[in-house]
Amino acid sequence: MKKKLGIGLIVIGLLIGLFFMLNKKEEDDKKIVIWAYDNVANIAEKAVEIYKKENKDLDYEFEVVKIGQEDMVEKIKVYLSTNSLNNLPDVFYDEDYNFLEFIKYYENNFVDLTEYVNLEDYAIFKRINVTYNDKTYAIPFDCGVGVMFYRVDLIKKAGYEEKDMENLTWNQFIEIGKKVKKETGIDMITVLPEGDMEGRLLYQSAGTWFFDENGKANIENNQAFIDSFNTIKRVLDSGIVYKTTSWDDIISSISNEKIVSLVGGSWWSPIIESYKEQSGKWRVTTMPRMSESNDYSNYSNLGGGNWFVINKSNKEIAIDFAVSTFGKSQELIDYSAETFAIVPVNLNLIKNLTVNDNDFFGGEKIAKKMAEYSEYIKPVKYGLHTYEITYYVGTVFQEYLDDKLSFEDAIKKMQKEAEKVSME
Repeated sequence: MKKKLGIGLIVIGLLIGLFFMLNKKEEDDKKIVIWAYDNVANIAEKAVEIYKKENKDLDYEFEVVKIGQEDMVEKIKVYLSTNSLNNLPDVFYDEDYNFLEFIKYYENNFVDLTEYVNLEDYAIFKRINVTYNDKTYAIPFDCGVGVMFYRVDLIKKAGYEEKDMENLTWNQFIEIGKKVKKETGIDMITVLPEGDMEGRLLYQSAGTWFFDENGKANIENNQAFIDSFNTIKRVLDSGIVYKTTSWDDIISSISNEKIVSLVGGSWWSPIIESYKEQSGKWRVTTMPRMSESNDYSNYSNLGGGNWFVINKSNKEIAIDFAVSTFGKSQELIDYSAETFAIVPVNLNLIKNLTVNDNDFFGGEKIAKKMAEYSEYIKPVKYGLHTYEITYYVGTVFQEYLDDKLSFEDAIKKMQKEAEKVSME
């Protein structure tokens, strides 16, 4: 009798456990998990709020996980490589540079969004970096349009006005920098060659990249690359550069008012704006362009990303959520631009973008201004291993600047590494 009772209790226990497991599985089946980093995680929270408001009867839970980008990318690659889809989010955001790292090797684990995303709504430079095998695998969201932030109060001390800072060449920029430094004693710009941020801005402004559209190394015998390096060298030799060796140095140069301008991605704007005591002194305009060719432009990109949907059981809800918010919501993009200076890339959303005047930047609607610049960015296909090659190029370029390599040897060394990387 006791034996039968014991068996009965075990069976009851197993049934209870099974009930809770099934209940937990049902709960998990009705949860959409979203991974994102930095301010984009806050934007994802807003997207959930908007989606719930528009779908009040939807019986789904949404969870936004804010995670560091490097940690997120590492986790995603590990889970993809081990086919552990249950450990992956339903939706995640990551930058353009990593698109092909995911899709080339794990295409079947991502939802084909071709029928949900109208690429005609986006500038070409975004289109080509969300497609693979003629299919669309991500929703373009934002960009880091290259711009020049500058101190209007300081350039005025040298007799310049805002109109004098528009549509500059790098040679004109250098001449202005010399005069401003003479009058104020303040360096015009900071440059950090090893990070290759300035380099990436210049390459794309000329319509070129480390690899060509077929993924082959594209540095040696590439005049646009040579012009980019020579331009940076000319700026460094001009006597108008505030020396920095790290990201923290750049931040410090802004906070301590050691520079007149900063050329970089649009995402610098909230960082600059955090120094409230400098309100009203900053302006934004197009970045300078190289003048060696009429094909070079004042427009480029450094950052920005897209939303991916993993091919999981909840994909239909995940698709509807991601497309209706990140892809189409004017309310969400207005919030993103106003709150975080996110630069949208959907041409329809740019056209109807509503943001307030920004007193910090002289009352301009800078998010809208930068978004309008983005329409002129030249398309380049980022391909694979962008960070691996860009940091290598930056390091080798610094060796050239330190007279450890000739220019020709530096270029050859970069090309050789790019060829090696392209074979991985």
